[in-house]
Amino acid sequence: MKKINIYITFIAFATAILLQSCSWFDVGSQSDRNEDEMYETAEGYYTSLTGLYINMGTQKLYGGNLPLLALEPLTQQYTISDDEPDRLAWSQMNYATDYGEKNIADIWLSMYNTIVNDNLLLSKMNTNANDMLSEDIAQIMKGEALGLRAFMYFDLIRMFNESWETNSSSSNVPFKTDFGFALGKKTSTEVLLDSLTSNLVMARNLLKHDPICGNNSYNNKYLNYNRNERMNYYACTALLARIELYRQNYQQAANYAMEVINSGKFRFINESEILKTNIYGVEEEVDRLFMPEMIFALYNENILAVSRTHLEGLSKDFIKSTEAYSESDVRQNWFFKNPSANNKINLIRYQRSTLSSDSYKYKNPVVPMLKLSEMYLIAAECALNGVTSCPTAVELLNTLKEARKAIKLNTTASQQEIWQEITHEYICDFKGEGQLFYYYKRRNMTTVDDGYYGGNTIAIRSEQYTLPLPEYEKQFGSPSPTLPDGEGSTN
Repeated sequence: MKKINIYITFIAFATAILLQSCSWFDVGSQSDRNEDEMYETAEGYYTSLTGLYINMGTQKLYGGNLPLLALEPLTQQYTISDDEPDRLAWSQMNYATDYGEKNIADIWLSMYNTIVNDNLLLSKMNTNANDMLSEDIAQIMKGEALGLRAFMYFDLIRMFNESWETNSSSSNVPFKTDFGFALGKKTSTEVLLDSLTSNLVMARNLLKHDPICGNNSYNNKYLNYNRNERMNYYACTALLARIELYRQNYQQAANYAMEVINSGKFRFINESEILKTNIYGVEEEVDRLFMPEMIFALYNENILAVSRTHLEGLSKDFIKSTEAYSESDVRQNWFFKNPSANNKINLIRYQRSTLSSDSYKYKNPVVPMLKLSEMYLIAAECALNGVTSCPTAVELLNTLKEARKAIKLNTTASQQEIWQEITHEYICDFKGEGQLFYYYKRRNMTTVDDGYYGGNTIAIRSEQYTLPLPEYEKQFGSPSPTLPDGEGSTN
């Protein structure tokens, strides 16, 4: 029987010497498993799909780098300690340090490692999954896998390709849909996004029996997980809205965003749900992540350790200012002026007690991946670009602002004022998520808020928005689309 490496949970990278002569597919594994053995039971499929979520939640990806350490400093909203010169350089968009090169290699290798495993699962879903799984469950799991792959590829595009606004033909990201050792073909953003949207439309169709849609229930341990913590039907829909906005297909983006909004499956959090204390001021229930709004939230505990180390302490990263928020804004619950650090401002969105006896106070530790407020901002931007099939941009923005108890926009606001408020809401609503950087890059903004929200800005050159490829990828990467014998696309 054919032997392959299955990378379910842990990723061990090749040595630095090896990386000088090889590329991203040279990742090792802590265990070799037989391909047929892995997928000869339903449990193997569940384990493989769960492993994708676990890999995505490592500190090198969405459990650390992408929501916090890599992308947030680039938004200019944080102060970085002078004691960490390489991290300070990174925040200034100087990626050519040892820290920068390692950061980029970690993201690139970990993402492609997970994509390759996703491809392997998809190939098995296309062959013998129905022998072990019922048709509905097999379709749901395949839809999830397609959606996850599209999610990862789109983030690779947003990081390593030039923005659509700058160059829609940018082609730094190899598109690999098999699980062999051949490099994927470097494909233009335009063509790659066509493939991703096609995959997502297929995923939505496969997920029509998703329990989150409310029409079906299953006596199945995998599907009994919280569907908001899985790539569900509405997560694929929201991702389509995000992608269509990116490539300026405003009508399609609005349609997808409004489908999520009108589904009634997600709602804005009530202020009383964010923080409940007893008469002595001791926290009893805490939800600073606003869980009722989560369309897709990635469960992982790595984010807690990263947040404690880099954002909640006395010496690492601090929020520059909360001046962007009105005094009544419910998002003020995300911040803490630390008297032990001369009243510097900690971001405490992910903060929770380390005592097991306090665990009842919190919902699952997650990282926001897709959420309701983004759908309102997408629809507002589409309305501003001429779409009339959704509420006006002012109406959409004010619905969000009312939920946040923020100052509402005047109904007679000019187009420029509306654009300013959309930017303002991206600054306010995505702290600790990494999405503000993507917004700045998508708009190709040449100046951005300096973090103090007092009218001062920082200049950013267009090329600074694009992360450089890992050194070994630049030296040895190949555009060859050739696949090993017997292996094919899972599109």
